[in-house]
Amino acid sequence: MKTFTFLLLSTLLLSCSTNKTINPENSYLKVVHYNIKELDSKKLNSDSPQIKAVKNILSKFEFDLLSINEIQYDFPNIPNAKFKSEGENLALFARTVGLKGYNSIFFPANTGKNALKINATEYLDDLSDKRARSFADQDNFGIYPGQYSTGILIKEDIEVLDIKSIQSIKWKEFNPTIDLSSFARANGDKVNEKISLFDKNFTDIKVKKGLKTFHIILLHTVPAFHFGNKSTINYQRNADQLRFLEWYTTGSTDIDVKLERINPLPKGASYIAMGDWNTEFNHPKNPGSKVLRNYSKKTNIWLKEPISHTNESPSFAPNRLKLQLDYISYSNDFTSIHSGIYTPDEKRVELGCSTSTYQKNIKSYFDKKTGKTCYAKFSSDYLELKEASDHLPIWVNLNVKD
Repeated sequence: MKTFTFLLLSTLLLSCSTNKTINPENSYLKVVHYNIKELDSKKLNSDSPQIKAVKNILSKFEFDLLSINEIQYDFPNIPNAKFKSEGENLALFARTVGLKGYNSIFFPANTGKNALKINATEYLDDLSDKRARSFADQDNFGIYPGQYSTGILIKEDIEVLDIKSIQSIKWKEFNPTIDLSSFARANGDKVNEKISLFDKNFTDIKVKKGLKTFHIILLHTVPAFHFGNKSTINYQRNADQLRFLEWYTTGSTDIDVKLERINPLPKGASYIAMGDWNTEFNHPKNPGSKVLRNYSKKTNIWLKEPISHTNESPSFAPNRLKLQLDYISYSNDFTSIHSGIYTPDEKRVELGCSTSTYQKNIKSYFDKKTGKTCYAKFSSDYLELKEASDHLPIWVNLNVKD
């Protein structure tokens, strides 16, 4: 496996079905995107039940491209001296889940680069720690450098021609009209006027498969949520990150962009863009959702209709929060022949709230209506999905239009 690592200077929903159901001869390009929750160095260097679950899920797929969100970019001594590798976590992940014949392309996110150490040699490594908010990066979130990075595994028969990662651009370079004085950080401080547009990064990989040249675009946006800070920049930053995606892939958006160092893709360029874009397509208030709807008029987006969720809370309650946050878009010279979300049937059986049980596949949840702890039984496939991540894998099989 060849690993590319860089330190930067500047429509069809199938329940529990996967793209293995397609004859490979009829599918030009098989694309999977998966946000794997907090895939950090500790888990990758241990016997993690989460990674075992991820391995089982990915074994159900065939793919030429596998986009991974929330994987830690490994730097030496981060979060502490136990860890010594640099830029190897994506390749390590591929080996751990049994993937062979892929090149890995991996960049460190901005996330956590301004986080504070808890002593001279180490960072916090647990977001549930009560100190996490005070030690976190106030501009880009995260509690240690490289947290929540993005990478991709590309099948070796696809030639990599060029690689760019954009992460140093300032927000005001892209959108000079943004008034940052109207926002506040989570700690109440004013927002840094030189804050980067991207809390993670934006990646453009030019590749060639057979006679077809196209760009792979990776973007994991900031969540369009406030997390208790009603003056948050998150909603507007999410919208402008998505505006950048729209501008970069199509050449225009609803603001006038005049960047000196960065140009959009050439007119008519082929592309596939994917990631956790962290806002629902049909949300009535989020400005990023409006950007997505505008973008969908110029491109193909899976998913752009509220077919199903791609993210759900860790809870097992019947009314747990479910959101549509993950997307794959592609230029008009591609056509989808098969697409879906991996959503195994829960096979939920309610067992009541009077007593606990020690049967297999039983989970508890708090019932807000009764104020009691209740129990339900689930399918093994569904529990495996919950163990793997709070996001669901999404996929699309593409052909080139004649």
